[in-house]
This record gives sequence, structure tokens and C-alpha cells, in this order.
Amino acid sequence: MQKKSIPVLSVGNILGEETLGITLFRHSVKGRNEFEQPHKHDFYLVFFVENGSGFHNVDFTQYTVNDYQVYFIRPGQVHNWSLDVDTSGFQLMLSADVISIFSNLGKFPFFEQSVPSCLSLNKKEFEEFKNHLHQIELLLSDNDTLTKEIVLLRLHLLLKLLQKEYLNQFPEHDSSTKPEKIIKGFTILIDDYFSKEPSVNFYADKLNITSNYLNILSQKYLKVPASDVIRQRTILEAKRLLTSTDLSIKEIGYQLGFNDNTYFTKVFKKYAGKTPGDFKKL
Repeated sequence: MQKKSIPVLSVGNILGEETLGITLFRHSVKGRNEFEQPHKHDFYLVFFVENGSGFHNVDFTQYTVNDYQVYFIRPGQVHNWSLDVDTSGFQLMLSADVISIFSNLGKFPFFEQSVPSCLSLNKKEFEEFKNHLHQIELLLSDNDTLTKEIVLLRLHLLLKLLQKEYLNQFPEHDSSTKPEKIIKGFTILIDDYFSKEPSVNFYADKLNITSNYLNILSQKYLKVPASDVIRQRTILEAKRLLTSTDLSIKEIGYQLGFNDNTYFTKVFKKYAGKTPGDFKKL
């Protein structure tokens, strides 16, 4: 039987209508409580859970859904959820073009690779974000240029306030100091080269530091050796390919730089806890 590929959903697929680069709606009205089939997006999603329970899987990590949470999903991530029917909140969908407008003013850590996807807030903190969402919601229906600019300003403020809360909860992902900037550069380089370059020396050379120093920083900030960070990214991509394509295990291994299928299986099992074949059957 041919394996179905994981769908890549657009805002139009989900809402039945095409919208501009910023879409905000109340989950209790338009949201689906079950997205049991793993899928990807071609947009950024910020899901504010005001009340709810259930499970949310993001890139093969399962989160237990609770009140006052915020979930961050970037394009290309595989995710699915099963939420209780009374779950309510807001879904904020942002195109890549909208996020790129803000890119010169600093990256958002919650949209980076291999970072926690869930931010937990208390009721007071959540209410403050809810007020910001209401302000954006009121303005989105207006189409004049000045209002659009105000929406962008309010949106950027909202994301920066989320960034502040996120870094309070996950300070290890703050890239504002020199060591963190190196680690940030390391993870960006991995995203570009992980399928071709497994060597720590390669990334250290790109960052103009020694491989020993890169390992020290990786152990301190990422809690694992630099070589493991590279391999973890490779295995994440292998999981995505195993669940979203009809490529054979051998083809996936070769695409990710493994010429020896036995070695690919050994490495995959080390990091995933099961063989590629067993994972593909899930």
C-alpha cells in the first residue's frame, strides 16, 4: 500500500478562503479540535490556548495541552493535535513575508529550529496578550494603508512581548550575548549544511572558532556535544522524510549523507530509540 504524504496546508486549506499575510480567528468558532493526521504549514502559527486540554505533537515531541499556553509552529514543522471539544483560544497565522518584514529588527527565538514549542503563562499574563489580540482583531477588517501599518506595529509589539516571556522561561535561547550568538550561528549553519557536513570542524571553521570551544559552548548552552546537535537535526529530518514521503529507508539515508544503510540504521536507532523501519510503521 502506498504511504500517503504529509499534506502542506495553507491558510486557504484550513479556512476555505485565501487571506492576506495576517489571519487571526477565535479557535472556538473556526478551529478544528482534531488534526489527527500529521501535517505541515506554509505559514507561521501562534496558537493561544485560553482554556483546553488534550495533546499537541510538534516535530515528534508531545505536549500536554493546558490553559494559558502559547504554541509556536514554523513552516515545515510536522504537527498534529487532538484537543477536547471545549478548547478555546486564538489562532494567529502569519505569512513568511510578514515575518521577514520584522527580520531586520531581530529574529524570534520561538520560531528557530530545535527550540521548545510551548510557552506556559499564568492567567494575568495571558489576559494581557488577549488584550493585544483584541486590538489587532478590531483593526484587521479595515483595509486602508495606515491601518495596515498600525496592525504591523501592534503585531510586532505582540511578538516582542512574547519573546520577552519566552526568554524568561527559556533563557538558554537568548542570543543577545556573544556565546549565545555563536550558538545561534551554529544552529543556523546546521540547518543549511546538516545533510552534507557532519563534521564539528566544518562548523567551527565557519564560525572562526576552534572545534573544542564550539563543543564547550554546545555542552553549556545546548546540554549536548556539538556532534550530537548535528546528528539530532539529521535524525529529525529523517523522521520527517519517513512520515511524509514514499522514499525508501536507503534513499532517505543517502539523501542525508549516509552511504552505508547499516550505519544509517545504527545512528537513527541511537537517537530515535528505534530503527527507521519501526519508526516508519508508526
